[in-house]
Amino acid sequence: MTQWLVFVAIALAFVGSGYLIGRYFLASLLQKPSGGQPVTNPSTNKGTTITAQIQTKPVTFYRVQVGAFSTKENADRVVQAIADKGLGAATMTPDPLYKVFCGVTGTKEAADKLSQSAQAKLAGTVIGKDDKLYVATTALPAKSFSVTGDKTVVEQLQTAFAKSDNVIASLLSFYDSLYLGTQNPVNLSTMASDIAAVRNSLSGLVPPEGLKAAHASALKIASDLAAAVDIAKQAAGGDATKAGPAASAFIKAVDTYMQETKKLSP
Repeated sequence: MTQWLVFVAIALAFVGSGYLIGRYFLASLLQKPSGGQPVTNPSTNKGTTITAQIQTKPVTFYRVQVGAFSTKENADRVVQAIADKGLGAATMTPDPLYKVFCGVTGTKEAADKLSQSAQAKLAGTVIGKDDKLYVATTALPAKSFSVTGDKTVVEQLQTAFAKSDNVIASLLSFYDSLYLGTQNPVNLSTMASDIAAVRNSLSGLVPPEGLKAAHASALKIASDLAAAVDIAKQAAGGDATKAGPAASAFIKAVDTYMQETKKLSP
């Protein structure tokens, strides 16, 4: 009987040892991939790093220039004088002169129409009676630059620049229709929602060091465009007092777009 009990005890010991050993190896297999590296907790992953190419669209637009000045103070005085006449105006980044524009359009025809209308209002006060406003043609080539970093941030930057390109093109069409007196082809309410969503999304991001420059540029462009669309919507809704400020806001937004994309792709 004693021998039988010893036998049973030894058998149970082997079974217990086998269970523990099996459990150990099973746990090891579950915790390690085939390469032998520990599996990280998905909740601690910082995200996938990717590299993407961002390319802006080429665009040609026409700016109605009132004058060019050696100092910003003189340019600002002319901007205010134009605003007093109920027109929009803004000074763009010097090159090296401070140039004052009273509108931006997508077609030469619309720019010529704006030029004629503005000249009639400004002649004899802001400009000489015989002075002609100058229509400057600007052709921006496509800009291309790469961004590397967190996949979520990179994808949001791609979306931001693509949306901004679309807003620029749509606002050019809107101002063409405004100056030519044709039907507005643009849904400003939808555009306002789209670009505001882009701006808000970018505002909520904390980009890593390598994406800070692209993020700052994208946010500045989206913010200026959001302001330009919002006030254009008010002007299109029948608020005549917003027509001048709307044109000014768009000139500033175009200048921001030009300068920020130049920084990223010199």
